[in-house]
Amino acid sequence: MKSISLSAILLSITAPLALADSETATIVDHITKDSINIINQPEKLMQRLFPVEGVQEEEQKEETARPVNGRMAGYRVQVFSDNNARTAKSEARSKQRIISSRFPKYQTYVIYTSPYWRLKVGDFRTQQEANNAAEELRKAFPSYSKEIRIVRDRVNIHGD
Repeated sequence: MKSISLSAILLSITAPLALADSETATIVDHITKDSINIINQPEKLMQRLFPVEGVQEEEQKEETARPVNGRMAGYRVQVFSDNNARTAKSEARSKQRIISSRFPKYQTYVIYTSPYWRLKVGDFRTQQEANNAAEELRKAFPSYSKEIRIVRDRVNIHGD
């Protein structure tokens, strides 16, 4: 009986080894079979995978200031934000007309991002410019001052 069980054990061990050599090669075995592998990848990917100190920091600064589709990262002054489905849109438009008539130098934007209607003013490159505009708006419209805040946004680029 011991010889039968020993032969069964040997068969169960050697059978998978025979299959592994011929039938169950992995994808890595297949790719590296000829030992010549060429990998094509974009230079930007290589820089992200193996960054060079100093160079990457400069590139990141450039990317934040680089305009995309005539727009760049900047600031706006948010004057109104509400999610009341019945009144928010008309209130945003009403405040837009009032601010535009008083401050024609600032572009105004009524924006709907579900569920909020928002009124944003201006296209400012720096936070200080946005703070100055916010102070002007607070002085001109004291009743709006509770809602006036500076927000980061993609702003339109003006020709300087």
